[in-house]
Amino acid sequence: MNKIIPTATLLLSSILSSAAYAHFTTVECNDCSVAAAHQQATQTIVEQDKDVIYVVDFVNNSVNKFQQNGDTVTATAMTLSEKIRINNHYEHKRAYLRSAN
Repeated sequence: MNKIIPTATLLLSSILSSAAYAHFTTVECNDCSVAAAHQQATQTIVEQDKDVIYVVDFVNNSVNKFQQNGDTVTATAMTLSEKIRINNHYEHKRAYLRSAN
């Protein structure tokens, strides 16, 4: 009986954190330049009203993170957890994506 409460708490916290952890938006732009990736991210941010977009390039095995700061969209550095999350999401493609910025 003493193990039920900690187990339930751990299970509930993992469910809630995985729901927030799994939500992100990616756009594929294979073999495109930095300018083309920036344009694709800007267009997606405007269309989908998102703050952060990841542009994935499977030809060059890279991913760029773009973030909206006011009216401008800029490339920002990715954290290690973001890199892991993106690679886990595309694990079925058997490609290891590295951060381009």
